[in-house]
Amino acid sequence: MDIENMRAFNKVAELKSISAAASELQHLQSNMSNKIKNIEKQFDTQLFFRHSNGVELTQNGKKLYQQFKKMILLWEETTAIISNKEESILIGIPQSTFPMQFNTIIKDFYSQFPNKKLSIVSATTNELIKKIVNRELTIAYVAELEKENLFQDKQIISEMLSRDKLVFIGKTKGIPLQKILTEERLYVFSKQCYSYRALTNLMNDLNIQNTSISEINIVETLFDICKNELGIGIIPESIAVKYNIQVYETLPDKYSELRQMFIYHKDHTISSAEKWLIEKSKPVFKN
Repeated sequence: MDIENMRAFNKVAELKSISAAASELQHLQSNMSNKIKNIEKQFDTQLFFRHSNGVELTQNGKKLYQQFKKMILLWEETTAIISNKEESILIGIPQSTFPMQFNTIIKDFYSQFPNKKLSIVSATTNELIKKIVNRELTIAYVAELEKENLFQDKQIISEMLSRDKLVFIGKTKGIPLQKILTEERLYVFSKQCYSYRALTNLMNDLNIQNTSISEINIVETLFDICKNELGIGIIPESIAVKYNIQVYETLPDKYSELRQMFIYHKDHTISSAEKWLIEKSKPVFKN
């Protein structure tokens, strides 16, 4: 089985279209169709359901797709090892949401790819987006408000990982929203982050002014301040759950909804090492 045929099969599976896959891989559509037919003939089974809008994998097709993914990755790893090619991977992660499980992934990464260099940059979502556009980062994990569209730049490819919500932590139970916003000292991780944008959007819509908004970019410090009733914090619900904070209030839906995203530059070709890292880290950033 030729590695390029495997790539062709997987691209058709991912795009659910033979013509779209042919265009992206710069093949003739007739050649792409023949590749798929030959693979089906080799395994003596139907691998795609054909319909007017494209194609869908059959159950056997789904199994083969997963096997081909492993084989392509192994081939790319082997090629990199034999050529002794050194690759630098620069990852961007939001300041407030670095998952501790990522440390284990990094250790496994160096065991799997001893010739690779891995660097991690922590910054706000806007800063990470700029770094991706400027090719200063290879890949980045970011978050944005549901009502925003930060990835309008056509140079950025984005993939949604999960949804989250912003919540108030601290002494808020039974206190009206307007009183919280006008009388309490409010804390966000950064005035460049989604929490601050959501908060200011909410206050502007309610015609409320509060100059007592401070930045605390250390999660544990923010929790201690709120626990001691020295103010109200605005954080993602996933972080509250991770740190076992049981009492919190969700912001109004229009302002609370978040998207967790994975982004990279459209001209960047994801390497085998990056594919491994992405697949291993996706469950961590979805939690």
